Order: sequence, then C-alpha cells, then structure tokens
Amino acid sequence: MIINPEIEYRFIASICLISLAISAFSCRNWDNFRHKFKRHQAKKIYKKLGKITNNNEMWMLSYLRKIDPFVFEELILYSFKKLGYKVYYNKRYTGDGGIDGKVKINGQVWLIQDKRYSNYINNEHIQKFNEVCINRHTCGFFIHTGKTGQGVQNIQKLYPCIKIISGKNLINFIQGNYKIS
Repeated sequence: MIINPEIEYRFIASICLISLAISAFSCRNWDNFRHKFKRHQAKKIYKKLGKITNNNEMWMLSYLRKIDPFVFEELILYSFKKLGYKVYYNKRYTGDGGIDGKVKINGQVWLIQDKRYSNYINNEHIQKFNEVCINRHTCGFFIHTGKTGQGVQNIQKLYPCIKIISGKNLINFIQGNYKIS
C-alpha cells in the first residue's frame, strides 16, 4: 500500500501536536494532583496525631521525621488553618525561595519555613530564613522536628522576628493546643 507523503507528514505532525498538548496538560494537572494528594495525606496524619492522648513526644517526633517532606509541609499549613488562621499555599514545593507557605495572624502575613531534622537544626538555615523575612519586611515561623541547640536559642534572641516551633510545642501545635502570641 502506497501512502501519500503529504498525508503521512500531516498525520505524524498531528500525532506530535496531540502528544505535546497531552504532555503540557498532564504537567499542570500533575502538580495540582500532587498538591491535593499531599494535602489529603496531611489531613489523615493530623487526625491520627490529634487522637493520640498519651502525648508520647519522642514517638510523635520520630513519626513526623519519617513522613514525606511535602506532606510535613502541608501538615504544618493545615495545622495553622485548623487554628483558624488564613493560610496561603505555594503553587509548587521546590524553588519557593525558602518559604513553604504564609499565614495571616492579626492582620500581618507571616512566612513559614519547615524542616524535618533528625539531629540539631542548622543555624545557617535560620539565618537565611531571617534574611528572607527581612527582605520581605515581615516575620516568620521556623518549624522543625529536630533538636534546638543553645546556638539556635541565641540566634532567636538576635532575630526576635523568627518564632521557632519544635519539640513539645510542635506536637501541641499540630494537636491544636498551641497559643500563637
């Protein structure tokens, strides 16, 4: 069977255009789907941790250190939302300029940076986050699962606009028992 080269060329070009359109559509929808999926997982974890009454802090922190980092990010944002605050979500997880989200408290927008650490937190991360907050003329929450050493506590004194939430305060925050002042 002989196929006209002009028809064959148009057919291949059409297939390529359709493939390209599907690919572009899928990428946009993939990010949207991924955010919805991670938020759904975060809500499940929030409910699970909210039901724990023995307050085994070490177990809970260990559990939080093992979850997907993007789910942890969504869990923090969802926790702010459950406390009654307006939350602003990022459109993507990476390339966010060091900001994992924003929350509006008493008319002021605060930046959020969360980290899943196993050991002591890195002072440099807090310093960089502080620089981002200064550049945006606002304050921020640095929320983490690690240990806060003396050096970090001194950094927090140097940068009073950064609130660190970790350890028992992090557990209370996720369980809705944390007072943001």
